[in-house]
This record gives sequence, C-alpha cells and structure tokens, in this order.
Amino acid sequence: MDSTIVRIIAFSFILSAAGLCAAPPHPADTFKNRVVTLRKSTEKELPAVSVHTLGTGAGTEPMPTRQYASCLFEVNGRLYLFDAGSGSCRTAHLSGIDITNIRTIFISHPHRDHVGGLPDFFWNIRKLVFMRGLSAPEITVFVPEMKMWDAVFAMTRLGGVSRMEFKPRLIADGTIFDDGNIKVEARHNYHIQRKEADVYTSFSFRITAGKRRIVYSGDVKTYRDLGDWLDGCDLLMIETGHHKASDICAGLRKDGAKVKEIMFIHSGREILGDCEGARARAEKAWGRPVIIAEDGYTYVF
Repeated sequence: MDSTIVRIIAFSFILSAAGLCAAPPHPADTFKNRVVTLRKSTEKELPAVSVHTLGTGAGTEPMPTRQYASCLFEVNGRLYLFDAGSGSCRTAHLSGIDITNIRTIFISHPHRDHVGGLPDFFWNIRKLVFMRGLSAPEITVFVPEMKMWDAVFAMTRLGGVSRMEFKPRLIADGTIFDDGNIKVEARHNYHIQRKEADVYTSFSFRITAGKRRIVYSGDVKTYRDLGDWLDGCDLLMIETGHHKASDICAGLRKDGAKVKEIMFIHSGREILGDCEGARARAEKAWGRPVIIAEDGYTYVF
C-alpha cells in the first residue's frame, strides 16, 4: 500500500453508523488515511487483502460523494482492478494509490457505470509513466465482449497509447487468472439477456487469496446467480443498484448461505436515499452487522 495510506484506524467490525455512512467532504484528497480493519489477519489466512473502494454508486445520475462502480484489490503489494466506472480513477489517485502499478483489470459487464472510466485509467497511467520516466507497462484486461474492448481502445488511442501495452482477454466461465498471488474465477450471471445461445456478457468473480474467498457480484439479476459461491464465502461484495439490501439479507438468511461478511457496493436508491434506514433493515434481516461501502475507503480483510 502507498506510504500515504499507512495509518490504520482500528475499528471493530461493528462500526458506528456515522463512520460508514458519513458523506466524505470534497476535495477528494480527504480520502487519505480512511482505512478500516474488518478482521485481523491470522497466519492461517495470510495474506491480508486490502479492498480499495474507488466507486460505490450505481448507475444513477451523478452523485456528489459517489463515483461509479470500481474496486481495487491489493494483495502482497500487487494491484488488481475490478470494474472502472467514471470518476473512479480520480478517487484512486487522490487516495494515494500508485495506479502505474496496475497490471490486471477485470470488467464484469459492458455497461458504462462499470467501464466508462477505463479510458481515464489508461490516460492517467500513461501520463504518470511519462512524467516519471518509467518503462511501458503491459496491462492485461479481461473483458466480457471484444466489441466493448474495441470501443475502449479506440477512445484510448485518441489520447495516444505510447508507453502502454495491452493484452485483452475474453472472459469465460471458470478460472481466468492465477498468478500465484490471487486466483480469479468467473461465473456468468443473468443481469444482461443473452443475445445468442451460451453467449454471456455479464459476469461475477470469485477472488481467492490464501485462505480468503471474496465474491464480487458485479450486477446480477438475483443473488442466486452466484450459486454455490455463497457457501464458504468470507466476504460477499454485492450490488444494491437493482435490489434492496434487506431483501438480499433476508434471502441469504432463509437459504442458509454460509457467508461470513456482507459488503454492499454499487449502492442504489434505497441506500442513497436513506443509508441509515437501509442499514437498519438489512441488519435486522441478516441478524448481524453489514458494511455499506463508501468511496475512498480501504477495507483491510
């Protein structure tokens, strides 16, 4: 983690409502040092995973304190970007994260609130690489469809692609990435209707780091799209742009899902309109505390 994000504020998992829902003031450089420890690492579970929430808003009109969907996972100093909604690159840079170290990107589906900021990442990485005299980075981008990549690359090319190398990879069900540090599996979901038989363009991801298993939902038709990934899941990062948090919690509890922690991302109207009320209803349905993620936070897990 960058040296500007080194002071870890020790919170218990049951965080105060004010700490989780307070709107961050602007400018966004106040994101620095906003670190929350969800659970201490154990030797058995190492390595620790830091989840930087760069954008936690759903595809609504622009909101003053929430950019669009994006999370950056940090494991053993390596960075992995999941989705890249508009504005998320700004959050990353102002949080003190060195985005020039990003080498692997995963895009869950081609909607603009999940991919609209990807050209910004490339533009700013290129600028910083040039300013610092660094060698050209090679970035692998896992995409749900190639025509989406073609559009992103065309926009990137308008700004210049010198000092940048790209390796686009098409996502399919199963293990799509394993560098010995983390493993990423993909599973199609039903957020987007298939255009052809067995052709899917919307995916969820399961990230394994050491003994930890984290499920990143992307956008889903229902939480049941995640299937057996819900059993033995240490952290479920699930969207509420199309669902109510309390409904998800009630369903998971009824199904007996073995989920240890729930983090709501991609927040929709229920949370945006009444964060505390949404939290209270979700925790009543779940029977335990939940996390409502905010922009510019680092959750250490």
